[in-house]
Amino acid sequence: MAITFFELLKTVIEKETDFISNQLEIPIDVVYELILDEAERNQVEWFSDRVPNLNYQDPACRLAYLYIVAAANASTFQHVLESNEDLHNYVLKIAKERHEVKICAFGAGPGTELMAMAKFFEQQKLGVSVSVDFQLLDKVQEWASSWYGIRDQVNESFKHLHGANRSTWSMIPSGNFLACDITELDRFSYLGDVWKQDIYVLNFLLSEIFNDDPGLRSFLSQVAKFAPTGARFVFIERRGYRWQQHIQNIAKESGLVLSKFIESPNGRLVGEDATKLGQIYDAIQERRKPRLTWNVVYSIGVKQ
Repeated sequence: MAITFFELLKTVIEKETDFISNQLEIPIDVVYELILDEAERNQVEWFSDRVPNLNYQDPACRLAYLYIVAAANASTFQHVLESNEDLHNYVLKIAKERHEVKICAFGAGPGTELMAMAKFFEQQKLGVSVSVDFQLLDKVQEWASSWYGIRDQVNESFKHLHGANRSTWSMIPSGNFLACDITELDRFSYLGDVWKQDIYVLNFLLSEIFNDDPGLRSFLSQVAKFAPTGARFVFIERRGYRWQQHIQNIAKESGLVLSKFIESPNGRLVGEDATKLGQIYDAIQERRKPRLTWNVVYSIGVKQ
């Protein structure tokens, strides 16, 4: 047995589709049609060469994300954790010394990075239980239900694998969802001591914001100011000069030492079976399948 992204997502998606069906008093099949409509609209927006209008306030839009791209985005972060020697050694050193890793993800929707951390630590077999304190900041507060659903399923997965005694788990998840627009600097002061993290992650955030936003640069500059020395800032983005330039601008304004950009053009989910999504996959896979590949560039910034 192992932790897999699609099995984690299956229960989260089924609970949310059932909830929408009951709340709107519509059949599950109609919910699936709404999801497919949003998936089509999202794809058009994503490749529109302008600020994408992604309607995450709509539950069907969020479910389209969970079904189509959540596993792929989790896999990109897992790939960076495993393949980048500096980040890999940094995370394992902290985990072995403190049995705790603190991570903050910006604009990461339901917390795909938490899924990646769960799979990563389960595969590392460190022989100790590592507490992962995960703080998720996103301006769309409706993502909270999916975030807590994923966190609960990570807990259930470890319980199923290792039993109820959490001290035997390879990772103990904890953390919170915080509604925050990180392009607005005045929100920074409301978040208190959330900035003492080991890792900060921006996973496809810049291409959603699209423009080289001065508010985002100012916000992240303050984050870097309060971050502990040595903290890593993980930037994962679409390939292209535009996004690399945005990352360089953020690093320069924040005083981060940025690694070279590393392209991963042919990434593929490993050890994953999309049929494990269950009911939703059976219902709509002939018209829309989950993404099984990814094509990214990443860089690691270090707080001096």
